[in-house]
Amino acid sequence: MPSQFYLGSFGPLLGTLISLKRSGEEGILVWCRTAFSLSFSLKWPLIAAGLPLAYGAAAVLAHTLITGSLPDMQQFGLTSDLPPRFGIGMTSLVWMLTFGIGEESGWRGYLLPKLHRHYSLFTSALLVALIWMAWHLPAFWFNENYLGMGFGVLGWAISLVYGSVVLAWICAGSRWSIIPVIVWHGIFDLLTASDQAADVMAMVCSMLVILHGILLMRILRRRGR
Repeated sequence: MPSQFYLGSFGPLLGTLISLKRSGEEGILVWCRTAFSLSFSLKWPLIAAGLPLAYGAAAVLAHTLITGSLPDMQQFGLTSDLPPRFGIGMTSLVWMLTFGIGEESGWRGYLLPKLHRHYSLFTSALLVALIWMAWHLPAFWFNENYLGMGFGVLGWAISLVYGSVVLAWICAGSRWSIIPVIVWHGIFDLLTASDQAADVMAMVCSMLVILHGILLMRILRRRGR
């Protein structure tokens, strides 16, 4: 059921709250003050929103060139998993409130800074990517987008690894606040999980994330991060 798919997004958030409660290292309120802090430079939410929008613009161009027609802009970003009355604004909000907050609370809000105490930012991002990938595995038994991947699962896995590098860079730059990465995640899901994106657009967006991740990987390695 679609509702179960969206409810499942809160697993990493639930895991974070349980871990914080059990460890006793820091209270949930202390964690919230960092994870949802607004004390970051304005450039980071602009980067977080601008990057996936740039991916989307390139994806629309590629779709137009390959298919010979623009995507249906009235259906742009929409998914049959949500009610038809939801427009692009409400759909974006749903992605941010579910997979944005639900996932990023665990991956970048809790796990990444924990790992970064012992490893470089680049290595921490790779370790997060492995866990993030494993968390998605049940979707391959029920979600149509995942079931239809075939050998495309290799591209999905690679894009997830480099996406983890991109998001780690944004999160660290935002002083470990996950607000900018929630924005990035929500817009990216809007573009790639929509019904229209199943073929060309999702692939183009993933390729651009990989290219950006490769560039950042080299920069982080050079800086010893």
